[in-house]
Amino acid sequence: MGIDELLDRAGNLKEALVDYACSPGFARRLSQALSDFSGLGSAAHDQWAEAVESLLYDPDQDGREPLLDRYLRTNKTIAPEERLVYESWRERNVIGVFRVDARKGARLSLHNLIDEMDYPAYATVGAEAISVVQRGGYVMTRLVPIGDIWTISGTIRLFGPRDLPGVQTLAASLLKRFPTLVFNNPAKVEQGRRIVGEHHTTFLNLFDAHMVSGTGSDIIAAYRGFLNACSEASVAANPKASALVTAAEQIAPDDSFPPDLAESDDVALYHHPLMGVSFLVCYGQVEAAYRTPPANAEDPAAEVLRGYVEDKTVPGYVLEDLAAKYPDTVDAAYRAALSSPGFRWEHDGVALLRLHKPNFTRDKELPGVTPVPSSLIDEYRRLS
Repeated sequence: MGIDELLDRAGNLKEALVDYACSPGFARRLSQALSDFSGLGSAAHDQWAEAVESLLYDPDQDGREPLLDRYLRTNKTIAPEERLVYESWRERNVIGVFRVDARKGARLSLHNLIDEMDYPAYATVGAEAISVVQRGGYVMTRLVPIGDIWTISGTIRLFGPRDLPGVQTLAASLLKRFPTLVFNNPAKVEQGRRIVGEHHTTFLNLFDAHMVSGTGSDIIAAYRGFLNACSEASVAANPKASALVTAAEQIAPDDSFPPDLAESDDVALYHHPLMGVSFLVCYGQVEAAYRTPPANAEDPAAEVLRGYVEDKTVPGYVLEDLAAKYPDTVDAAYRAALSSPGFRWEHDGVALLRLHKPNFTRDKELPGVTPVPSSLIDEYRRLS
């Protein structure tokens, strides 16, 4: 299939998706997405297009699946060859802020400031639509693959060569909102894994375990000690890194910790070898529910356990870790908490976590630390 045929096909498939996202049943979700994009400084029409794109490709704030996922799951009439294209869009779409290195006809040579990869991309609407794009300028857009080419999906926001400071701010804010964008680049995945692995070693050396528990104030102090230890290890490996070191109290000031954590007498600091740090309020109570199963669903211990299951901020691997630690009592704990007499963790645990933890599968694949490109570090830190 030639490039023109691929572009026509991509345009038709995208039109069907946009119609689906704009149907009345998703009006409330579209309104929320519009609100999310209203602060990025684009025109109203661009905000609408960007909101539709996000609705199609990104989970919403409540963890509901992207509409492209739903479209694929519920529409049984999609032709097999079209389903393959949509699945590639779901798995490989790239939103970014790109430097324009060249323009020829409907083709742009783009360099993504976020994942630092190069993308030859085509406009499905033809060369005239991108005739205003400047070589040496910048664009914000989303790319999707079809065949062996990339195509531009949705709107393009244009910036000139002199707009670099604002473009870097935009790229850093986009990365701040969607930290996994860097992981389109396999080298960034490996870099993130290496960084988290080094941090995990530091954590184990500091605390002699992958978790430490105490009061909120104890855990805040422990976390700051961990941050300082990571900085010391980084400088020991590379003395030039001393210029980038920031004191732990600046990285994690008092007002960065929510009151329910800071004032609690039951908090754990947990470090995962791939995902990094988690703060777990009431962890001791949850562990007690695993160790001594609650009597029934009304038992306060059952309520605490259900809270951990339903809380999207509690990583699924924390519950998996506890299940492995208490294999003889985990089934009884969940049977009581969920009022499910036949529950067996070995058979039902993964399905339970997938239901309540939107990032459960991702947490097993991508590192929890974002390697920020050097060109964006200053802006990323300022936004932090």
